[in-house]
Amino acid sequence: MKFFALLLAALLFGGTAAAQTTPPTFNGATTKIFLSRLTAQAKRVAIEKKYPYEELTELNCVAFLVDTTGQVSQWRFRDNTCKGRDSVGYAPASEATRRLLTEAFDNMEGEWQPARRGDRKVRFTVNLVVRLPVKAIAQALDPDPLLFMEQDPGESFVPWFRPRVRYDERFAKVEGLVHVRFFVEADGSVTIDEVVESPDEKLTKEVLRVIRNSRGKWTPRKVDGVAQRSAYELRMNYGKQ
Repeated sequence: MKFFALLLAALLFGGTAAAQTTPPTFNGATTKIFLSRLTAQAKRVAIEKKYPYEELTELNCVAFLVDTTGQVSQWRFRDNTCKGRDSVGYAPASEATRRLLTEAFDNMEGEWQPARRGDRKVRFTVNLVVRLPVKAIAQALDPDPLLFMEQDPGESFVPWFRPRVRYDERFAKVEGLVHVRFFVEADGSVTIDEVVESPDEKLTKEVLRVIRNSRGKWTPRKVDGVAQRSAYELRMNYGKQ
């Protein structure tokens, strides 16, 4: 009984308890505040350098290591094509997005203070989900945006698209995300760029059929009054909700 009493006392008073880790800070601010500053910086860079907003990916997962001296390394993007701990449920960021976020990250002025576990400084991997303000960037860069049926495609395309896909008994056992990148050409026609993700080849063909049938309903964006080729991305989930 005496042994068990001593063991219980050790557990209660922290004899074997693991110290809690305090995440790193940036100029004394939390990683949540750093995230908001990084997003704002990315918006400034995108507008200043006129990044192709139509090629930007809205949701992105990034990670980097802050070592015990506050130095940052291993900056990287995480997505559903990665392996191990970097595998997350996000589609890969576009090349334009990778350039933009990397530049914005490099432009952040300040210093990191390392994470701590008790009294010790420890290495810590920071994981962030960055939501780029693509619509705000587009509005700042492009007074004549891409339209679908004379409206913002974000509000008009999916309601038009969804009921036209014949998601019938052929796809009773098909579930998952269909992610397609395509271009609206300067003449309003549609060109498929890439099927990023899809759970079924037949469903892919059906989705592409409807996308192609949207030709003529698009109003290409304009720069100085001249119609431009414009990229667009469609993401649709099928199956159980």
